[in-house]
Order: sequence, then structure tokens, then C-alpha cells
Amino acid sequence: MYRTIHTIFFFVLLTTMKQTSPFQLSSILAAHDSDIKAVRGPNEDLVISASRDKTVRSWLRIGANAFSESKLYLGHASFVNSLVFLNPTAEYTKGLVVSGSSDKTINVFDLENAQDPIYSLIGHSDNVCALDVTPSGYIVSGSWDKTTKIWKNWQEACTLEGHSHAVWAVLAVDDDLIFTGSADKTIIKWQNEKRVQTLYGHTDCVRALALLPDIGFVSCGNDSTLRIWTLDGQCIHELNEHTSFVYSIDVLPTGEIISSGEDRSVRVWKGGECIQTILHPATSVWCVAAMPNGDIISGASDGVIRIFTRAEERIAEQPVLKDFDEQVSNHAIPANQLGDLKKDELPGSEALLQPGKKEGQVIMVRVHDKVEAHQWSQVDQTWHKVGDVVDAVGQGRKQLYNGKEYDYLFDVDVGDGVPPLKLPYNASDNPYKAAQDFISANELPQSYLDQIANFITKNAQGVSLGTSSQYVDPFTGSSRYTPSASSSNIQNTSTTGMDPWTRPGTTSNMQPKIIPQRTYLTFRQANIQGILKKVDQINEALLINEETQKIALTTNELSTLKKLGQFLQNPLTHTCDHQSEFDVIRKIITKWSFNNRFPGIDLLRLQILYTPIPAKHIDNDESIINLITNFAGIVTWPKDSTPDKDQDTNVMLGLRALSNLFEIKEGRDVLGREASKILELLSSTWDKSSSKNNRVARATVFLNFAVLYQTSSNKNEDNILQLIAILAELLKSEIDSEVIYRALITLGTLIYQNQAAKDAAKVFDIESILKIISIKAKEDRINQAINEIIF
Repeated sequence: MYRTIHTIFFFVLLTTMKQTSPFQLSSILAAHDSDIKAVRGPNEDLVISASRDKTVRSWLRIGANAFSESKLYLGHASFVNSLVFLNPTAEYTKGLVVSGSSDKTINVFDLENAQDPIYSLIGHSDNVCALDVTPSGYIVSGSWDKTTKIWKNWQEACTLEGHSHAVWAVLAVDDDLIFTGSADKTIIKWQNEKRVQTLYGHTDCVRALALLPDIGFVSCGNDSTLRIWTLDGQCIHELNEHTSFVYSIDVLPTGEIISSGEDRSVRVWKGGECIQTILHPATSVWCVAAMPNGDIISGASDGVIRIFTRAEERIAEQPVLKDFDEQVSNHAIPANQLGDLKKDELPGSEALLQPGKKEGQVIMVRVHDKVEAHQWSQVDQTWHKVGDVVDAVGQGRKQLYNGKEYDYLFDVDVGDGVPPLKLPYNASDNPYKAAQDFISANELPQSYLDQIANFITKNAQGVSLGTSSQYVDPFTGSSRYTPSASSSNIQNTSTTGMDPWTRPGTTSNMQPKIIPQRTYLTFRQANIQGILKKVDQINEALLINEETQKIALTTNELSTLKKLGQFLQNPLTHTCDHQSEFDVIRKIITKWSFNNRFPGIDLLRLQILYTPIPAKHIDNDESIINLITNFAGIVTWPKDSTPDKDQDTNVMLGLRALSNLFEIKEGRDVLGREASKILELLSSTWDKSSSKNNRVARATVFLNFAVLYQTSSNKNEDNILQLIAILAELLKSEIDSEVIYRALITLGTLIYQNQAAKDAAKVFDIESILKIISIKAKEDRINQAINEIIF
């Protein structure tokens, strides 16, 4: 009966509130160099943030929708993970900023004084991950050391012990009533410094607590739920919409709950229902906080603080809103965050014609050969694209061990029938300290210290395939626009191999292999408006000259390209005539002068990803391959001189178009038929004097051919041998690490389970070439690739 009354009161309180507008982006605050782990908004003109970059910063409002960094507070030696603000006093008229860190300390700063902290509170023996303040100004802290401490007058007043794992959350209801949440899945109620009740309900770590006026409090955790509790410990409601860990919660002045988590979202809750989902272009939204004016502050893994508002006068300008929406739409979603996806069984874009069932519902749809995620908005009754689903290899998700988060959690097999031991490690830790802790915890011989420390150093490093590089925009001559400077990234952690301190043959199996490569790399990024603007500029110049007017685009043709641009920016909400678009693109490529045709090649590179029409092109018995190689200048690439800028740009874009052809079946068919011709062209025109982006594009074509032969039943041995010969020459002379890395992955993929290819590699003495590269290599990823190439 008691629970029913509170439940009814909870729903009546929230459902009787007037309908409100949705939250929209107001401000973006960017200055931190790493993840934002905590945010606070003491008043409507002040924001405070803490980051893994070891700093705390304050921000002051300078306009309706703008903040500027005010102060930088230094003093912590490691990640800053928690924040609380102490209201102004007679002594500190602007208030105090209190921060907790992985360095085990709590620092207290005068808001107006960005010098050293005025107090440092020492007492915890591990990361201080939670802070709150009582009405009288007492500080309450929670730590990975499993304790909660109360600090009065800058001194430790008492320690609350009762949790069996890290204390992730603290809530000071008043001076004598405190709730704590832990990695042991429980919430403990403390009255007058005594444990009076243990609350059960969460099925995983409890991450945050927030006061819910007139009802009790709300909790969240790694079980993806929020739970509403009365102050006497009754759980009256459970909220289930998040799809992963929920890291942070707060309560708006309206009584609505806000939450954030590992599913990239901030969610707004009213009457027990999620009424709005705000996705972020980041992997994790670590923290969320309410401002007195009803705005929401969020902090994310991309190092950016964002403020969202319902007030029309504080909404960001339209270009800022559009850019944010595009960032969210283009965000890559690792497939392993979405469970077991079977691409062939997913619905097509027709599924978006049906309305969603609830706010925030996410569905996966298949668009040609890729999978897109779309989210339903009850506010505007529309599906919004929220990201592209990509294969997840080595994603940098945190590992939990004994209630604490770690960057790495290694399984160490010590043999002799003993189960593997867990070795936790954070990238910021001292490898020798981590090794010593591991030895002590597991009673291992002290002589293992150097071996374990070296093992950690070697394995706890991340590498990626496809790191973007600076490129001068061929459209503007500046670096403001990079036409597809990077391909789809494949993330991987560093070297796997022999366990350095256990029995021979024991391998460390916590790292995935990078060979063979099984997915195609594409070049998708583009500044569509920049491309179309350049087309307009060139076309206007052609219209002025009587001799070139006949090859200029007509008004209808320009309109066709504009529709193509709209489609490329949002393929599911715009329809177009792909054949007409291809005809206009082909006109640019074949009729415009060599130095002016690059925007056409770039548009072709993008259109290839969405329709088979270019791949099926035949003109006078010549295919799309002829169109690209002839008119992009691959055929006429200079052999004895350095290419000029136009040649380098056109060839680079043409090679990217060839790479993208691998993405669709029709493209792979034509590439398979004409592989010998393509490889012959690329082998005879390889030149290290070309730009890095050009050489990366060539190496990507080679890599995609290797994937084609690895994943298809039709393995053309002659072409494989030709590729190995090309790679042997390439690896002898190439000096750029990205090109070398892609070439190594190509080589390893070609010889994987292929004895003929291995024999060919031996004929070209590739083993000797690899030894030389290994000696010169400065990147662990290159040595990892070499180690995985098995002859």
C-alpha cells in the first residue's frame, strides 16, 4: 500500500506538468584535451568541468548561447573524475570548486583564484570518483578504496565503511542522512554516520545518485536502468530505455530526470517515460547536470561540453544546429554495441515509412551494403539517422574488474593448472607499479617484475589503420576541407604474441589479430557543399568564354547535382535520378579540362557507394574502370618526372573511386574482371614522389584486392602473385608508416592460408625486407603486422 501511494504520487506530480518544448543545442564548450568526467552548473551563467586531462575549468556566459573559458585550475597529478560546488560564503564570496581525482586527493579551489588549491584533502587510498556536499557545507566523498569519507572544516571527520567494492556514488540528503552507491550493486543508507539500511535492486554497479524532491532519490547503474526510491528505501519505479551503462543522473527544476550513458545519449524522463533522447557524436556521455534555468549540461568522451535548452532565445544558431546533427548522423557505431546483427535479415529503408513505437526507439536498416541506425523522435514524428554501423575491432571500451574501470584487463596464464589471472591496467598507470601490485596480489616471484612491466608496456598501446592526414583542399587551395582524407578506420590494440614470463607457447589472448583483413576500406568523408560550390565556380568561368560554353553545365544539370548533394547528405530522406546524376558527373569528367575535372571525380567516388549505375557503365565497350583510369590520369601518370598538383589530385581521387567500387557487388564484379589491367597500371605508375594521400589510396586499392581474394572462392593466383611482386618493390622504397602498414596488412592477407602466395613471397625475399622494416620501425603496429605475417 505504502509503495502504491508513492508510485501514484510520483506519476501525478510529473504527468500534471505542462507540456514543454524539446531540448535543443545551445552552446558548445571546447578546450579540454580529453574526456569530460564531471560537470556542474551552479548558476545559469557559470559552468564547471573536470576532465581526464588532469584539469578543472570554469566557463562564464558571454551571450544567450555562448560561454567562454574563464579559469584553469591545476593541481591534480592524474584524471579528475568528480566535482562539487560549495556556495559562496563571507570568506569566499564567489564560492569554492571541489574536485576529486585518480591521484587519491580532493582539491579545493577558490572560484576566482586559479592558482594552487587552497586546500588538499588527503585520506583516500584510491581514486576519488564521487563528491557531494551537505546543507552545512560538509564534503562527502566516495572512492575506489571502498569507503565514504565526510570532511568538516577541511579535515577528515569520519569514514563510512560497509561496501565490498568501490563507492561510485554519494548523495548527501542532509547533514545526517547520506546514501552511497557501489560497484557491489547495493545502495547503503547512513543515518548519523551509522549504517541503517542496505537497498537491493540494481543487478550491476550503481554509478550515480540524485535527490528527487518530494519523492526521494533516483539511482542509475551499469545494468542500464534508473530506479526511483523513497527515502525509507522503497523502490517505487524502474526506468528502462538506456541500452548500455548509465553513468550519470540529475533532476531538473521541473522535477524531470535527466540521465547519460555509454549509449551516447542524454535522456529526459517525465512521468516514468523517456520523453526525449539526445544523441551525441561521441562514444560515451560520461556526465550530465541540470542548471537552475532548466538547461542541461553534458560532458562526453570527445572532450566536449554541450549545453541544451528549451528556451528559444538560448538555442544555437542554425548552422551550429545543422553541424551537430551531421556529426551525430555521421558517427560510427561499433556493431558489437548492438548485439548480433545479421545484415541480410535487416529491413530496407522502407521500414522508415512506418512510425516508431516510442521516443528514442532505434532501428537498423540496410541501405545497399551498409547498415544505418535511425532513431524515432516523438517530438517531430520523424526517424533521424544517428549513425553508421561499423565492424567493431578493438574498440576502447572500459573493462570492469572488482568494481573499478580499467583501460586494459589482461588474462595471464601462469600454467600448472592454475586458472588465468587478471591483470588490470590503466594507460596512465606506472607499468612497474601495476606489475608489482599484480605480483603481490598473486604471490608471484619478485623476479618476474621486469618481464611483467615490459609485457604491459608492449601490449597496452592502441593503434589504428586509416589515420587521417592533413591535405590541402584541391577546391580552395587551403586545408579547411579534406576530401575523404581518411578511410574507414579499423582499430586494434597492440602486439599479441608469446607470454614473456610463462611457459613457452603460452599466448596472451586478450588482443585480436589484425591479419587477415576481411572488410573493405572505403573513402566516405566529404564536404558536399564544398564540391558543389567548386562545380559552380568552374561552370561560371566556362560560361564566360565562348569556346567553353558548349561544355558548361545547364541549369537543369546543375539542379541535378544539387539533388545529388542533398541525397548524399541524407540518403534516406531524398530521392533522385542516379542515371541522370551519373550522366552529369561523366560530362564533367570527360568534357572539362584536366585541371577542372576533379570535383566530378570526387562526386563519382561518392555516388559509387550508393548505386550500381556507375559500376555497370559501358560506353563503346569500355567500363567504369576505363572511365576512371583514363580521365583521372592514371594511364598517363608520368614515369620519369614529378607529377604536378592537378595530376596528383585527380589520380588520388580516381584511386579512391576504385577503392569504393569494392563496396558493392557490381563493383567487385568489374574489378575482378579487370584486375590484371588495374594492377599492371598501378605497378608501373607507383612513384614515391607523389603525395602521401595518393600513395595511401594506391595501397588501399591493393589491400581491397587482397580482401577480395581472401573472402571470395574465385582466387586468381596470377593476380595474387602480381600483387606480391608489387608489394615487394613498394616495401623496399616506401618511407611513410601508413602506406607501409597497409602494404603489410595486404601482404599478410594474401599469404594467409595460401601456400602458393607464401612461396612467391620467399622468391621475392620478402622476409629480408621485413627484417629491415622491423629494425627501422618506430610504431608498434608495424611490428605487430610483421609478427603476424607467417611464411
